[in-house]
Amino acid sequence: MSDSQVPDPESALDREGFQAHVRAWFEANAPRKGSPEDFSAVHVVNARTLEEYHEQERHALTVTRRWQRRLFDAGLAGRSWPAGCGGRGAPAWQDEVVAEEQARWGVSTKMFAVALEMVPAVLFAHGTHEQRVTHLPPILRGEHGWCQLLSEPGAGSDLGGAQTRASAVDGGWSVTGQKVWTSHAGSAQFALLIARTGTREERSAGLSCFVLDMAQPGVDVRPLRQMSGGYHFNEVFLDDAFVPESGLIGGLGEGWAVLKTMLASERAAIGGGTSARSATQLVGLARRLGRSDDTAVQDLLAAAVIRERVLDLLRSRIAAGHQVAAAGPVTKLLYSEHARLTAGAATEILGTAATVADDPDAAPWIERLLFAPGLRLGGGTDEIQRNVIAERGLGLPR
Repeated sequence: MSDSQVPDPESALDREGFQAHVRAWFEANAPRKGSPEDFSAVHVVNARTLEEYHEQERHALTVTRRWQRRLFDAGLAGRSWPAGCGGRGAPAWQDEVVAEEQARWGVSTKMFAVALEMVPAVLFAHGTHEQRVTHLPPILRGEHGWCQLLSEPGAGSDLGGAQTRASAVDGGWSVTGQKVWTSHAGSAQFALLIARTGTREERSAGLSCFVLDMAQPGVDVRPLRQMSGGYHFNEVFLDDAFVPESGLIGGLGEGWAVLKTMLASERAAIGGGTSARSATQLVGLARRLGRSDDTAVQDLLAAAVIRERVLDLLRSRIAAGHQVAAAGPVTKLLYSEHARLTAGAATEILGTAATVADDPDAAPWIERLLFAPGLRLGGGTDEIQRNVIAERGLGLPR
């Protein structure tokens, strides 16, 4: 089945028929997990030098962009989005089917996670028609990457204390301040920016959200070295960076409402990630090392498979529209725990090989082990997720 022979919205009248068409397309076009062509972890980029990191990041972007374009050309990207936004106007459940099928294959679009999973939620809920038709089609085609300019040195988890300021000027705003822990800031074309347009005393009521063009004077991106060997996070310094009037998302002072939408989608996106969805790889590791018959190892493998299956079932319930209290925080918390425990299980299976940097079996697991703590911070710390679950999910007092 070629890319041009895709299921037409009118011909896919039920879920079963549409799923069969989508499955056939993936079988013909996608690499299997564990195969040499598997690129499901291409977004987990680590290197010994900044130059090497940038080279690997460019490769990851190229692979991801090529795959996203194939999905778009096949009519499988953003099917439920309006036609003017690059979609097909199909029922939302068709996007769920595509996501479910894609998760079974050795592919990933996580290099564009902000663009594909967070920007649409924000623009559909708070953006203007012009913003949607301008920014969403290039996202679906894999042409534009996005980042989030949220946290600051003095306002990490407490985003209500953000001090980056957007001052009104002719035709828009001039933005000055500093952001930190920004993923993919060096490769993104645009950013979702939270900046203060009101007074410091107004806290969250004084924040607004903007679309910022990253390729302009006044935007200085400085990579941060991580213990995993990557430069995934960045500091971003803004010095009179310009945002046109058309770049305001929502109204002035409505940034907190936009931020809540953004964080809910971010937590769900992190919870649906692939960098720690590694039970299959863990089983493969045990087999390669001849340890799959060890009862202690079998316990570790069973626990990893069960955690991953629980996460899959939870995400399926959410995607099917079932009411799940504090769905984003629950998913994100389960995912960060799964990442930590699975990487730890791999080091137990590897034994002393886990201490050897150049061991081909150990290297990817060492990277995941060192990256796992970051998953417990991104999108809000584990402690914040538990507070949200308690207060909004269980109705407990603050």
